[in-house]
Amino acid sequence: MKKLLWSIPVIVILLAVGLYFLMTSDLFQKSEEETLNAYTEAYQNGEYTDIYPLLDASSKENYSEAEVVERNQQLFDSLGVESASLENMEKVESESEDDMEWSYTGNLILDTRYGELNRDYQVDFTYDEEENDWFVEWTPDMIIPGLDDNELRIETTSGARGDILDRNGEPLAFNGTKETVGYIAGQVSEAELVEAAEVLNVGEERLKSITEASWIEDGMFVPIKDAHRFTETEKADFEEQELTIQSSSEREYPLDEAGYHLLGYIGPITAEELEEREQYSSDDVIGKQGIERLYEDRLKPEQGFTVQFVDKDGTIEEELFSEAPKDGEDIILTIDRETQSTIYENLKSDSGAGVAMDPNNGEMLATVSYPSPSPYDFMFGLTQEEYDTLESDEGNPLMNKFNRTASPGSTQKILTAIVAMNTDDFDKDAEIEITGRGWQQDASWGGYEVNRYHVMDEVFNLNKALTYSDNIYFARTALDLGAETFVEGMTDLGIGQEYDTDYPIYTSQVSNAGTIDSDILLADTGYGQGELLISPIQITSIYGAVVNGGDIYAPHIMLETEEDVLIEDIATQEDLDYLESAMRDVVRLNHPDDTERDYAEFAGKTGTSENKTSQESGGEETGWFIGYDQNTKDMVMSLYVERVEDRGMSEYTAQKFAEIHDDLRE
Repeated sequence: MKKLLWSIPVIVILLAVGLYFLMTSDLFQKSEEETLNAYTEAYQNGEYTDIYPLLDASSKENYSEAEVVERNQQLFDSLGVESASLENMEKVESESEDDMEWSYTGNLILDTRYGELNRDYQVDFTYDEEENDWFVEWTPDMIIPGLDDNELRIETTSGARGDILDRNGEPLAFNGTKETVGYIAGQVSEAELVEAAEVLNVGEERLKSITEASWIEDGMFVPIKDAHRFTETEKADFEEQELTIQSSSEREYPLDEAGYHLLGYIGPITAEELEEREQYSSDDVIGKQGIERLYEDRLKPEQGFTVQFVDKDGTIEEELFSEAPKDGEDIILTIDRETQSTIYENLKSDSGAGVAMDPNNGEMLATVSYPSPSPYDFMFGLTQEEYDTLESDEGNPLMNKFNRTASPGSTQKILTAIVAMNTDDFDKDAEIEITGRGWQQDASWGGYEVNRYHVMDEVFNLNKALTYSDNIYFARTALDLGAETFVEGMTDLGIGQEYDTDYPIYTSQVSNAGTIDSDILLADTGYGQGELLISPIQITSIYGAVVNGGDIYAPHIMLETEEDVLIEDIATQEDLDYLESAMRDVVRLNHPDDTERDYAEFAGKTGTSENKTSQESGGEETGWFIGYDQNTKDMVMSLYVERVEDRGMSEYTAQKFAEIHDDLRE
């Protein structure tokens, strides 16, 4: 028993010695392939911190972990490397007599934002006897072959953003200049700058934060405020305060406020936008709304670039990638710049919208929303107070009104007439006696009545009802048609249809539910009230069909867009002629003082939509007029103006229509 106990330590020692020899034998020696696999996996997966432990002692002595890990990360980030792949790695016959060094060669393929880089790649290994392991002999060429002690230099060149032009080639948005007021550091004292705060219209705190920037050195121009153009008075005030004005490149919008909702504006790309658009960089600009945003992909230039290895003196050692910049595409709109600006100028005391359209093809000649901010307000910066003022303005200057749906008022009566004339039982020449201001179908309506503005105790046929816009006639007509027939007829005219056009339009509705289950709602809808909503663009295109012989064209704003008939033959030619005659009578008999001109034969339809909480209460009224010149029939124009209840109702808008044509004629 004692002899057995004595032998145990001896056995342990023998086992340990045996294990040592086994581990140092070829049987337990690690292969260079294991290290190669570990290096390849770390390199390809971007796990650069896992590379440093694989380096041999000499490499670690020559290069710090930061030089290996951080430099690899920075270079790949700069190149926008999406994938790195080491392929076809094969062992090269070793020149070492003791098999302590091996090399593997293959191909490196880097997929970068600038293109694909394909390089011969080599990994050298050395065996460390003390560590009993293989390690990588590392140099900067292991990041990218050819890098060595050079630096990566990336230079970008910009193309020009595409212009936006009107139908006649006149610029609506182009690459021009802006003006910047500032001061020359060292030439103007802080006290003098504080005095200049008033003429600059800049708060003292903001001015102070600008002047205290750490980068400022004497002799530098320090920008304070941008503008499209400063007025002569402002320039004189700036000169008196020893301030300096410089010009630089910037997008220009000749229509200014008149084109804001149509064209939009550009601005620096945000972090959120950058996440959605991988091809952009943080210093790019992007369309923020309107045509600039809608057609960003076509307007945006493609950046040019050169990617090079340069030595410490900046001498080019190798060019990796190069591409010339490409200008963005010019876009031509159907818009007529003169018509656009003329409508806008004539709405300057109002809140509303205007649309002009060629009835023969659906081309939009003008799309105006008033009031409107300037695109430069957003490009050059609004204070929170200025933005709050815009947001709280009762005219809703931030809202685009020309493509949104609104209550069409009595302009709907043309649509109701079309629906009625397309039925077998309706007789447009039949006369209905109507008396009094109000009317109700029966006692079930309680205290509710359909009211009319012009009380005429006479008999009405369709022409007379259109001429004098009689609400009771059209309420009774809708009720006679019945809800199902009326809604089907409106659907046939495209109400409720989603328009797939080159400019977005809000979808119209006959009612909130899409059906009409109430006689009162049906009656109200027949003369343009109720829950009926149509955008100015869509109702203009429907009126265009009355003018062109019966086809509703898809409204479009790109000159290149092919004309497209959405709905054919909305009525017979006889009925269309009848409607045109009635619309001429609207001007000739009912609104001669407002709209009649000796140089044209205007025809159209007025309308007033009510916005009030009850039938008895007063409320805001919106005045409509949709019309055209029967001598030319080349433009249908719709206008609506809000809050006309104290300005003559729809007569006010009819006057605007004629005044716009007066200005266009001049």
